[in-house]
Amino acid sequence: MTQQTDAPQGSHHFVLTVQKPIGPGAYAIADFSGWINLPSGSTRHDAFKAIREEHARRNPDTEGGTVLFFSLERNQL
Repeated sequence: MTQQTDAPQGSHHFVLTVQKPIGPGAYAIADFSGWINLPSGSTRHDAFKAIREEHARRNPDTEGGTVLFFSLERNQL
């Protein structure tokens, strides 16, 4: 997974939004989007797990939170 650059992009584009309570009436919400190259034979669940793990690494305040949105699509028009 990488950030957007002018370099060649991966086979799939993703968007993930996670929310987690951090106190009374307060929530941490974080979005993560980018692209990923999926090896042959990968499942949607494999991709979700890898993306969620990377999201948690980058956004520790939302680790273990509720997924509000997830999209994984082939990265071509």
